[in-house]
Amino acid sequence: MPWTNKLGALLFLAAALAAPAADWTNSAPATLLLRNGDSLDGTLLSIDTRQVVRWKHADVAEPIEFKLDSISQLDLRPPAAPDRGTNHPCKALLTQGDALEGSLISCNGETLLLQTWYAGQLSIPRGQVQFITFFPTTPDLFTAAGPEGWTQGVTSGVLGVEAGQWIYRDGAFYAAKSASIARDIKLPDTADLQFDLAWSGDFGLSVALYTDSLQPMLIADKDKLPDFGAFYSMVFRSTVVQVARIKKMENLSYLSPVFIPAASQTNNVHIQVRASKKSNTLALAVDGQWLQVWNDTNGFVGQGTGVRFVHNGNGPVKVSNLRLAPWDGILGTNQPDTSASGHDVAWLADSTALAGVIDSLADGKLTLRTNATGRPFPRPEPPADGNMAAPAPPNQVEVPLDRVTRVAFARQAEPARELPGSVHALLARGGPLTFQLESWTADGLSLRSPIFGDAKFDPNAFRRLVFPPPAAAAGAVTNRPAGLR
Repeated sequence: MPWTNKLGALLFLAAALAAPAADWTNSAPATLLLRNGDSLDGTLLSIDTRQVVRWKHADVAEPIEFKLDSISQLDLRPPAAPDRGTNHPCKALLTQGDALEGSLISCNGETLLLQTWYAGQLSIPRGQVQFITFFPTTPDLFTAAGPEGWTQGVTSGVLGVEAGQWIYRDGAFYAAKSASIARDIKLPDTADLQFDLAWSGDFGLSVALYTDSLQPMLIADKDKLPDFGAFYSMVFRSTVVQVARIKKMENLSYLSPVFIPAASQTNNVHIQVRASKKSNTLALAVDGQWLQVWNDTNGFVGQGTGVRFVHNGNGPVKVSNLRLAPWDGILGTNQPDTSASGHDVAWLADSTALAGVIDSLADGKLTLRTNATGRPFPRPEPPADGNMAAPAPPNQVEVPLDRVTRVAFARQAEPARELPGSVHALLARGGPLTFQLESWTADGLSLRSPIFGDAKFDPNAFRRLVFPPPAAAAGAVTNRPAGLR
């Protein structure tokens, strides 16, 4: 049968957008990418211990079998993950970059226990945990549940190309021609905005943040336009992202550009943008990895509370799973942030911090030892005779877990090394996970982690699997992989 070329999973966009909505076909549940550049839509049936992948395509009566060595990536379409619940939902970032969500059962000097919907109870050595972030138990502030409430912008003639519109279909917005769509989603002063972005070929997409205008604008003519509030324009062009300050009667200025390595290897990424007016910062994560934190030394420019997506007409794009989540204002990059003294640190909801030794997180409270004054333990200094001075007497502090937003542990162990032939995966909410794949069936995915050992995961927990090349599988360790605004 004829195979589609690489990135062909989204080439249907151009034709689909040119046709009436009634002529659309449902998007495939998954996409398989081969190492020779071909791709195939369909459904993953199984991966067995013989390293054989069974794949079902709508146009073929029987499942197709592939050798796992011939596959570079699987892009899956899992259903929405369950609500995090109210029993101390949190995310644990591990020393080698993995991130696991769950409900905290307990954490002591030896072990972190997480209850998860996708793998039951996981036991993680505390020495392999960098920090734990607790999620607010409030629901998302905004979720794009349909086309209602969005304003289609007027782009006709502005770019000198044929104008189109964003079209909503099966939970996603699609555009193949120049198009703009905007909505006032009431962005708060601290915002966590996430969406999935897919494309075909070269593309250009501008995302206006903190805008008060629902119409796109040609930046070269901005000073001639009716008054508008200043905003940030985050411009995605293939593998590069630039952030511009857009303000009337002010010269256009850019924050430092950032390269997206994943965009050269795939056509589907998860975008996470965090913004804080108080600290004048923007931050960008792609597929769970924080790539850039910008500090705007000229002050936070955004004056509105809306967001606008402007497709500049080259290459079809898809925006889906757009959500605005609560956020405590802590950027949460992938680096440990214990104090310089090397003690554990706990941040509270009022932004204060406690440093010392965290003895436990259990039974709805955090137990931490500081010195008698409540300050961190001083680092012991050896006296003149060379004997180590005794530490200050400890003082135990107990804090309700509901008041704790984040804890960071002083590093206790070297990061776990990847197992030979490790798969690099993205979980349903975008967190990375690295493991040896044992098998995949409808009942579950069996894997082995260098940190928590053997486990069985719900297949719906995964959004992407990236497989090592055959040489790496044999034992080598690989690395992780202008216009309208």
